[in-house]
Amino acid sequence: MKDRSEAGFSYIDVMIAIVILMIGIMGMLSAITASVVQSKGQEQQLTAKQIIGSTMESIMAVKETDPTRLGWNAIGNVGTNIDPASGLPRGVFVNGIQPVRTDAGPDETVGTPDDTGPLVQGFDRQIVITDQCDPDRPSPNCPTPGTFPVRVRTVDVTITYRVGVTQNREFVRTVLTDYAVTN
Repeated sequence: MKDRSEAGFSYIDVMIAIVILMIGIMGMLSAITASVVQSKGQEQQLTAKQIIGSTMESIMAVKETDPTRLGWNAIGNVGTNIDPASGLPRGVFVNGIQPVRTDAGPDETVGTPDDTGPLVQGFDRQIVITDQCDPDRPSPNCPTPGTFPVRVRTVDVTITYRVGVTQNREFVRTVLTDYAVTN
């Protein structure tokens, strides 16, 4: 018969302890990974909000610019805001989802076809500008068309970006009016 005085851990005890330790380490690594992904997501969300802010500032600046250069009539997507006299479109903001560039280009307006500079990797922008009907001053786009010029426009700016495999979006809507000139 064997003497039990040399008692210790058996091979099975050691294996169970290693499995328990590995489960704890895997849980800790999972928590660290989730923390890093969340931190990166917050950084990209902040960048998206900054891009939206600069885009909105640029659109509002166009409205206040000298009307012979840009002005209210330029607030529209490319192909919109038809000039009644010449029949030419006056909208300057690109249509559809576009990559974001770092420089506003020669016209100093963000979101127009002449934007230059390197791409802001992982970010896309969509600008949608829609004429709205003002029932007190009906324009041609109203249900009952009128003769007044369009003085109210809705501006939607959407930035899409990815965090890991998840696609995220930041969205801002505002309404611009031009009642500086009365008819």
